[in-house]
Amino acid sequence: MKFILPILKALYRHKWLILIGTILVTAFVYYYTRHMRGDYDVKATLYTGVASGYNLESDQRTDWALVQNTMDNLISIIQAESTLKKVSLHLLARVLILGSPDKDQNGITAASYQYTYNHIANSPVGKELLALIDKNSEEKTTANFESYMKPVKENYLYGLLYYNHPYYSLNALKRIQVQRRLSSDLMDVSYSSGDPGIAFNTVSILMEEFVDEYRRIRYGETDKVIEYFRTELGRVGKLLRHQEDSLTSYNVNKRVINYLDETKEIAAINKEYELREQDVLFAYNSAKAMLQELEKHMDSNVKQIVNNLQFIDKLKEASAIAGRISEKESVDQNNTNLDAEKQKLSEVRGELNELTDKYIEHKYTKEGVARTNIINQWLDQTLLFEKAKSDLQIIQQARQELNDKYVFFAPVGTTIRRQERAINFTERSYLTILQSYNEALMRKKNLEMTSATLKVLNDPMYPISSNPTNRKMIVMAACAVTFLLLCAIIILIEILDRTLRDALRAQRIVKIPVAGVLPGYLSKYQKYYPEYMQFAMVKLSNVILRFLTERKSLDLYIVNLVSTTHGQGTEEVAGQLKNFWTEKGLRVNSISWQKDYEANSSAYKLAASLKDFYTPGDEDVLIVEYPPLEDNNLPEPLLRDANFTLLVASAKYGWKQTDNIANKILQSEIGTTPLYLCLTDASREAVESFTGLLPPYTLMRRLQYRFSQLSLSETMRQPLEWYKSKERQNVDEEEDDE
Repeated sequence: MKFILPILKALYRHKWLILIGTILVTAFVYYYTRHMRGDYDVKATLYTGVASGYNLESDQRTDWALVQNTMDNLISIIQAESTLKKVSLHLLARVLILGSPDKDQNGITAASYQYTYNHIANSPVGKELLALIDKNSEEKTTANFESYMKPVKENYLYGLLYYNHPYYSLNALKRIQVQRRLSSDLMDVSYSSGDPGIAFNTVSILMEEFVDEYRRIRYGETDKVIEYFRTELGRVGKLLRHQEDSLTSYNVNKRVINYLDETKEIAAINKEYELREQDVLFAYNSAKAMLQELEKHMDSNVKQIVNNLQFIDKLKEASAIAGRISEKESVDQNNTNLDAEKQKLSEVRGELNELTDKYIEHKYTKEGVARTNIINQWLDQTLLFEKAKSDLQIIQQARQELNDKYVFFAPVGTTIRRQERAINFTERSYLTILQSYNEALMRKKNLEMTSATLKVLNDPMYPISSNPTNRKMIVMAACAVTFLLLCAIIILIEILDRTLRDALRAQRIVKIPVAGVLPGYLSKYQKYYPEYMQFAMVKLSNVILRFLTERKSLDLYIVNLVSTTHGQGTEEVAGQLKNFWTEKGLRVNSISWQKDYEANSSAYKLAASLKDFYTPGDEDVLIVEYPPLEDNNLPEPLLRDANFTLLVASAKYGWKQTDNIANKILQSEIGTTPLYLCLTDASREAVESFTGLLPPYTLMRRLQYRFSQLSLSETMRQPLEWYKSKERQNVDEEEDDE
């Protein structure tokens, strides 16, 4: 309550300032917002098919985390800066191409076209920008704008995006709202703008650019992967073909059809030849031993036959035939020429028998062995020996060929296996890349299906009516804010201000009780000034007279008037007191430091009593006006030798720290002498707060006074009776005057 009452009174005192200031600001805001229009809302619904659409990559179960991530990606793509840039440039191109300055057409208002065209034409590069417009194609115009735009501050289109343009800036386009409908596949895209054509075309272009941007982002990733796998597939396929062709060429050069089967066959032939070689070698050794044994039993005549040239030729011929027969039998036992060779061998053998018969002289040898039998046996063994010898040569030759084949096939097998391993590795790599390539193609196909499901379910509609404006709220807010701001300023000033102004503030600041408040000159109520002063002097006189109970030096009642600085009204207070008391029949005199005594004289400065510089007359009350405390030191005996000390200060004066110091010194010097404060040059409200209601006593004045004193629940009877008593008092005074 210590500060509430002064604050409320201060607000009431400045009521007209608060009301007029609030009304002016409210009227200004109301006038300034007279052209304010509501925004036009445009809304479109987009079907994504993410949650319920068919997916080639996933199974029947729905991965909700993936669905949510995909929806978040779609929302981010719509609100991405790259998408908004394309929308801004495309919107600019559409307005300049399809718009008209005279009428609304193609969903574009004339106002938006004029604003956009003038904004470009009046720019420093207006001619360059207008030259980029292709009236026949929005796409070419947009491409020209994209090529022209550079990330520098001086570039018009770059500034158009990043400054605060109401239609084409990123700040304006970021007001696009994208929201998913619960957990469905639908997304709502909404945008508000002050121009219906701009709002409609912005959402329309956004739907187109969003799908294209989504495809560019998703297809860009997949196409790069597909291109990589396609390149790798071609490279590995080419390497695989080269390795296979190299293996084929190697097999052709080495005459290898089937390495495993051929080596198995060679191993089987080698084993067969080993067995035959053993048999042939056994027959060869047997025949050779038999020939040696038979030659031991031959005589000289028989040996001559053997050495006979004709016999030798026939024998060689028989050996050759036997060799051919043996060779043919070893190669192909079903040879048709084998019988002819055998027939010829029989003929040659017969001829040999005939030759031997011609040279045989004795039928038996000395051992008793028939020579004919020996010759026949020798001939047979010779043929067998030649046959075995021929077979052994053939077998040994075949074994040598087999050995050569082993030498040939050993590195061939290693090389073939190495090439086959390389081909196998390359083939596996090829199959792996082919699988990855197919998966990438499948992913692309899935993305095509996903992109195909991105459809605008509800197309944006051209708005006809705008939303209600918040003009009323703005005006109301301006009114409330202005009112509260003015109140806050007044309260702050009330708290910080140290101007004395009225009795309550003066008592709080100076910290001494207030004895009276004298009015200043009031031009509006000039005729009531004597009455105001009369009421004020009654209050002041009543306070002072309570302390005039004991006469001081010179057998007088002494009232001291002091002030802290010049111009506080001590002379006026002294004069008013003197006149008022004189009218009441008191003998009063007043002395002043300006005309009755010298403040700088030694008699004053060293005075122990008033009689040192003043000689009294027949007065009962002496009013002493002292010089200001800021320039002079008041003698302590004079201050103590008084019935009452009145500190005079102007209500318009701001109490300073020097005044506090002077006040404390004064309080310490006066001792037990009563010290009170008197305000001069006060307003009527300040006087009324001390004296009560002052004339004129109209109903409005009484109500104002009632509210100023916070007599909110006071009944009207008491003021009426008080008013009647005042009227009777005024009539009585007028009669007395007459």
